[in-house]
Amino acid sequence: MKASKRWFGILLACCLSLALAAPASASKFTDTHGNEIELDDTLEAYAEAALPGADDAARKQETALGDLWTDALRWFAVSGKINGYFEEDDVTAGNSAVAADEAHIVALWNGGNLRDDIPAGKFNAETLAKVLPYPNKVAVVYMTGAQLREALEAASQGLPYSESTAAVCASFMQVSGLTYTVDTTVAYDRGEVYKEPWYKAASVGRVTIGEVNGKAFDEAATYAVITSNANFNGMDSSYLFKAAAEADAKSAVTTAVVRDVVWMYLDEKLENVVREETYGKPQGRVTILTKPVVQRTAQKLTVNGEAKTAEIYNIDGSNYFKLRDMAALLSGTGSRFSVAYDEASKTVVVKTGEAYEKQEGDLVIGADKSASAVKSTQSLQIDGKAVDGLTAYNLGGNNFFKLRELGEALGFGVSYDEATRTMVVTGK
Repeated sequence: MKASKRWFGILLACCLSLALAAPASASKFTDTHGNEIELDDTLEAYAEAALPGADDAARKQETALGDLWTDALRWFAVSGKINGYFEEDDVTAGNSAVAADEAHIVALWNGGNLRDDIPAGKFNAETLAKVLPYPNKVAVVYMTGAQLREALEAASQGLPYSESTAAVCASFMQVSGLTYTVDTTVAYDRGEVYKEPWYKAASVGRVTIGEVNGKAFDEAATYAVITSNANFNGMDSSYLFKAAAEADAKSAVTTAVVRDVVWMYLDEKLENVVREETYGKPQGRVTILTKPVVQRTAQKLTVNGEAKTAEIYNIDGSNYFKLRDMAALLSGTGSRFSVAYDEASKTVVVKTGEAYEKQEGDLVIGADKSASAVKSTQSLQIDGKAVDGLTAYNLGGNNFFKLRELGEALGFGVSYDEATRTMVVTGK
């Protein structure tokens, strides 16, 4: 009997030991590569607003989810947390920390690796596993500014997003620590095929980098790019990541699992609450310029109560007029202004209060020029002062300015009569 009790005691102790060693709560998740992952069901955070990731959201444009994800990666490096995750061989070789100061650390993450939403309200480890159903690890790649810009150029080659370019847009980069613009009105200059459906960039003409961590972008500087092992190894359009990693022995893949790093950021930095004021919408890190929607319109128009006609184009929902047409329309009012062109400085010169002499082509409605619309960079001077910030397009060789902005700059009124669907211009 004593022996039975003794064996029962040993068995009970073993059971308790195993119970204590096992996670309090764990479920299974199978990732896209078929790996079964054990999830920690005790992890929980709260999002004040939904962060879209489904339906290719992060392939189309900057997203709040992309901002959160890349912020987590950059924080992991800047905070020094990454230092404990370098491989033993790297540490032995003296590579045990990011070899760049905070001002030169950025994070890039391809939109194809953000697959699902983080819904508003409580979310858990399974939520993040659905967002990133891949076993990615954090990597560091050292690039020059010129390489970084070309990497972004290649990554954005599929833009603007459409059903036919959805696969190519998987490489589009969400970012932290920098801002950049992609001008999709400029064609991507395809070089040699890298891997279908991606091409290397033969030149860089669509992407400009605005600033890096609040400082001017420097093509000659070296930046530490925090990303995934997949980009490190040249996934999608990431040929420059691979080349840069091979060229600099300090570039490394760490042992840190990306999903774990995001949870670390949520817990330690955000205190498990994703605030709407920070991540309720994209933060304006990526600007995508697209071809405008242009349509010539027969919009009704009055000037000081008198019906008038002019060549008017509606561009992205706003009405645009030729500057000389507006000068002609307002020539008999107290808001008159003259228009001239200074050939030496290539500047349009406007002087308020001066009479305008109507030209032969003024107020003539010619052929539809909608297809020729391009953003204008025409310099403009009003009463001797350079004017910036007016939106203008060049159509068929003529500059058309946004009417409401012209009104504010030149001192005439612009309104819309909903009842008669008439644009109302009021001179002094």
